[in-house]
Amino acid sequence: MADHRRTPALGSLRVFVAAARSQSVTGAAAELHLTHGAVSHQLRQLQDHLGIALFERHGRGLRLTAHGAAYAEQLARALADIDQATERLLASRPYRRLRVSCMPSFAARWLLPRLGNFIARHPDCDVEVQSSARLANIKGGEADVALRFGDGHYPGLSCRLLMKDWYYPVCSPEFQHRHELSSPAQLIALPLLRSPDEHWQPWFSAAGLVIDEPQRGAIFDDSSLMLMAAASGQGVALARHTLAVDDLASGRLLRPFTTIIESPLSYYFLSRPADEQQPAVVSFRDWLFREAASYRPPAAAETSARPERD
Repeated sequence: MADHRRTPALGSLRVFVAAARSQSVTGAAAELHLTHGAVSHQLRQLQDHLGIALFERHGRGLRLTAHGAAYAEQLARALADIDQATERLLASRPYRRLRVSCMPSFAARWLLPRLGNFIARHPDCDVEVQSSARLANIKGGEADVALRFGDGHYPGLSCRLLMKDWYYPVCSPEFQHRHELSSPAQLIALPLLRSPDEHWQPWFSAAGLVIDEPQRGAIFDDSSLMLMAAASGQGVALARHTLAVDDLASGRLLRPFTTIIESPLSYYFLSRPADEQQPAVVSFRDWLFREAASYRPPAAAETSARPERD
């Protein structure tokens, strides 16, 4: 009988196969929507657990050892079998619960304020919102549908563009009044709230400012928390329009400047191809796209990249 205590965790095996396929930690991180550090940590843990070298350094990338290449080939086939078996199982059952995976910031700021409308229209469908920095593996059956902010490259999944997004600075009305904001140049001396995935530099350039990317000040790994800090008067945040639009409408936040830049990433609706016609998936998708159609981008006159006046 096999000793299952020696079998590594399934998650670490998926990371290893992705890294073997791309010969790169960065490539695996992009494919699995994990951080570079998380992938490196899981690869180290896997090699320590097995006591066998699977990779060796090759320039800036990785090269499989002979043992690693043989292991990756067998695991890739096994994981494909697991994914296919899971898809067949899930496709054969009627939905009683729809599991929706999305980023915490988008769940808190856009999805949840609108979700009550879907629940009221579809009382027979129980919705489970999975909002976590660790994105669920849709192909592996961890969730039924997903909302992702990315470049639209999601191999093996049905992918539909939901909506685009834009960036601009926001602050509280009290902060605006206290600092009498009228020119982007004033930002040099003010606290700028930051998110590691949303850089100020492109907006600085669009506004005609020659300023380096901020290296000091408060930084938030959740954009929703960053906007809460801005609303409480702690500084100026670079906000995504989807996340700030409701606070702007309520007056909790305002835009001190007109320059806006379009995000290179967009929101996508993902599902397994076999599930596209499942009743709960169809109902949720149709409702979601109706909600997205009512979402209004910033006015065209405000989206130019012309520098602000000093």
